[in-house]
Amino acid sequence: MRRFAPGTATSRSTANVVDVAPLRGNALSLAADIHRVGRAAQSRAGASDVALLLRLKASTQIAEAVARLVFVVGAWQLLPWLPAPVAWCMGVLSLAYYLSVEAQLNHSILHGAYVGLPGAERFTPSRYETMAVPFQCRTWRDAHRIHHANPSVLGADPDTVHPLFRMHETQRWRPWHAVNGLIGTLFAFETWAFDYDAFLKRTGYREKGDRRELRKFFLYCLYQYVVFPALAGAQWKYVLCGALAATVMRNFIFTGLQTASSVGHQVSTRHAESAGTKRNDAWYRFQIETSKNFVLRGVAVVLCGGLDRHIEHHLFPRLPPARLREVSAQVRDVCERHGVRYEEHRSFARSVRDSVSYLWALSVE
Repeated sequence: MRRFAPGTATSRSTANVVDVAPLRGNALSLAADIHRVGRAAQSRAGASDVALLLRLKASTQIAEAVARLVFVVGAWQLLPWLPAPVAWCMGVLSLAYYLSVEAQLNHSILHGAYVGLPGAERFTPSRYETMAVPFQCRTWRDAHRIHHANPSVLGADPDTVHPLFRMHETQRWRPWHAVNGLIGTLFAFETWAFDYDAFLKRTGYREKGDRRELRKFFLYCLYQYVVFPALAGAQWKYVLCGALAATVMRNFIFTGLQTASSVGHQVSTRHAESAGTKRNDAWYRFQIETSKNFVLRGVAVVLCGGLDRHIEHHLFPRLPPARLREVSAQVRDVCERHGVRYEEHRSFARSVRDSVSYLWALSVE
């Protein structure tokens, strides 16, 4: 099995930059400035970050319980004042909230954002698992670790080899790319489960005979699409359709956030073919210029898991989401001083427009 060798780009992505050894050379370098910002932010992470994590985790558990209960109530019309269609919509929205926010929490947890913080002991990346996603958490962790080492690099970044998405003009065009991204988004998490597993096996990070991914996918489908519909008895179709609708909604939400933060005319092309080891200033420039930020407001800032500050997330992957927002202005200033391109869109909609425009341009052969 291939391992992450110390000193390589891949091993570098497994740790927060604030955890690496002190940098050598010019104290005014891009790397030194970024390192200073991250080290200060890491020292501030603590109880408030864990408290927010626990509140969000509790909210997802409540939302799932409400969704399951409302589906049953609506299916059997147990409350005359709550029409079945209204109950169904309430159930879908509650279940979609559970699935979407759990995915965001999973992302931060698997990066180790809460490791070492008192009160967050059960959120250790190597032990964490959730039935809110259709793949093993370790699969996402391992594939995402490689993504952080090679963002947007064709073939090396697992996110560039999802067959239902065409991410660069050099990639082979297939008929379903005529609606590039749409089909992939409908079944994003379900297809990523097998895409990531295949990538890890092909590149030697996982044994070819490993069947644990298939087992997790089966358990996920059993939990989401069999157990609860079965509990509804004759009204199983009502509950099943609600679960499927919530899943599709989650897929659109998460894929929208993911593409808005890492897919676009600039970030997907500037370093697409620049594979190879990068160190110090080159490493940080690479991370910054393959990501983009967008502005969110209100409760969406808390629920998006830090993806609105994706540049900072790639620089400091082990910082809790709230800390990423704290350092954003400082990172922008550092980039301006060193002449590094820092892409930020004034809204989520504008960033999505850039992403969709880029993907749409690749929909033709």
